[in-house]
Amino acid sequence: MRDVPTTLWTVTQDGKAVSCHARLVTYGIEIDIVHDGTVVLTRVFETDDEALSWANEKRAARVAQGWTSVTIDSQPVRPS
Repeated sequence: MRDVPTTLWTVTQDGKAVSCHARLVTYGIEIDIVHDGTVVLTRVFETDDEALSWANEKRAARVAQGWTSVTIDSQPVRPS
């Protein structure tokens, strides 16, 4: 089972974008941090609470560094 990823958040700074994508996998919830379209970090969590907490911490850290949050719709990310 590979779920289509959903974008949890996107932040931008100096023309660069960082996004966080989540998807269900057979062994839990997979979270990808994506820099300008390239996955640079993947973590797997057993529960949605763990996954969302970690993702929110990563977003908050970037916003604290001056990144700007981008409003996104709730549509899944289309696989390339």
